[in-house]
This record gives sequence, C-alpha cells and structure tokens, in this order.
Amino acid sequence: MRCMALAAAAIGLVGCAGNGDGLDENGRPIQGGPPPLTATFDSIQQNVFTPICTQCHIGAGAPLGLRLDEASSYAMLVNTPSVEVASLLRVKPGNPDASYLIQKLQGTAAVGSRMPLNNPPLPQATIDVIRQWITDGAQGPSATSGMASPAMRGVSPAADDILAAAPQEVLVQATTELDTTRLSTDNISLIRSGLDGSFEEGNEVIMKPLRIEVRSMQPTVVALMLPKNQWVPDSYQLTIAGAGPAPVTDMTGRAINGGNGTTGDDFVMHFEIGGTL
Repeated sequence: MRCMALAAAAIGLVGCAGNGDGLDENGRPIQGGPPPLTATFDSIQQNVFTPICTQCHIGAGAPLGLRLDEASSYAMLVNTPSVEVASLLRVKPGNPDASYLIQKLQGTAAVGSRMPLNNPPLPQATIDVIRQWITDGAQGPSATSGMASPAMRGVSPAADDILAAAPQEVLVQATTELDTTRLSTDNISLIRSGLDGSFEEGNEVIMKPLRIEVRSMQPTVVALMLPKNQWVPDSYQLTIAGAGPAPVTDMTGRAINGGNGTTGDDFVMHFEIGGTL
C-alpha cells in the first residue's frame, strides 16, 4: 500500500509542477485524468504505457517489435520472450526480478539502455507498482461484459501490417478465455499467397510446421511460430476457425465471432513481408 501511495503522489507532482498547471481557479486538481496508479494492468496501461511508453513503442515500426498501446501491450509482455535476451520473459508472472521489463525500467538489464529511452527514469514508486502487479500474477485487462461471443484480433503482426522482415512469431488475442484444448492445426492455418498476392488462385502455400503456444488464459493469448527459413517475402493469411467441424470456442462452448460480431465466423487476417509485391 505504501508504494501505491507514493506512486500516486509522484504522478500528482508531475501533473502539478508548481506553476498552476492541472489546477482549477480554486487551486484544486482538475478532474478528468486517469485514476491514481494501482497495481492492475488497466491502471498501469493508463498511467504508464499509454502516456509514456507509446511515445516510441507503437505501430509496425516499434523498437524490437514491442508495441505498448492498449490493444497490444498485454499480449506482447506477459510470458513473451524478450528479443534482446531470449532467455528472459518480458513479464514473468509472479517473478518481477526475472522479468525483463523490470530490468529495463530499473536500468539493470545486461543489454541496451534504461527505459524510457532518452527520458528521465520512472519514479521508483511507479516501478514498485509495476513490480507488485507482476508479483500478483500479472493479471490481464478488465473483462469486457455483455459480449455475445469471444472475438479475436491480431496483435503482432496486426491486420494489414507490412513488415520489413520476418516476424519472430504471430500473436493473436481473444477478448476472453478460450477452450485451449480445441486449438490445433485443424482449426488454425497460416498460408502465403504463392507470390501473387491472391488467396484464390490455388497456388497458395501452407506454412508448416506451425507450432501453437498458449501464452496466457484470461484473456487467451496465442503465439504461432514457424522455423525462420519458412518466412519469405509474400502476402500471408491467418485463419482461425469459428465455423466448420472444429471451431474455436470459449469455455462455455460459444464459437468465436472472428471480430465482426457474428458468432460462428472465421477470424481471417492478412499481413505482408517485404512490402508490396
């Protein structure tokens, strides 16, 4: 609790630097900003990742592919190996000292510079809150209520990304917890166009061997990996079945909606390597 109070105080000092900024005519803080920092993913996203980290870590050109915008950060951090030090996870739930994110924020990482790069370090109180979130298990964002069925989306690459180089992996995230016992190459496929940019000519190439790894459960994040030599400059199509004999479902048996709101539709996403062909 003490570290959370310190973090809140540190944020308040940033917003009110003694010149009246952030105060109303009566000297009270202007309402409308993010709530005080607490050891939850949503709070850390609002107070740290979005306003500070996304100055660099956003979009297809994010350093080392690490996107920290609200739609991407959880999947790209939790149980995901660091690119700089592959033996370490960016966030290892329950173990902040073994989490590369903490090492980068504290300036103790063996590779590269302290984050945020070319900016003042985060207050120790803020780092302590992030440490506490990891210690508590690095729980995910608040669940979306009232959703008819689980939706899927691409995290990295995102839909329609044009990549300059082969991805380390393909990350997809569901809006809730999936029945991961149903995930297999029977209902997840990755193909490339056969160098013509079309997926209707009959010359498409099935990408294999495709390895499926579940990174987190709530929400479910799935990594898809291929041998590096399988990636070539081309257009790619990822399909996750929401229909057919073996649809992907949530824990209650509801089929995915593919991101368009219609239950039982396939999730289909395209991206390119090597620019426009």
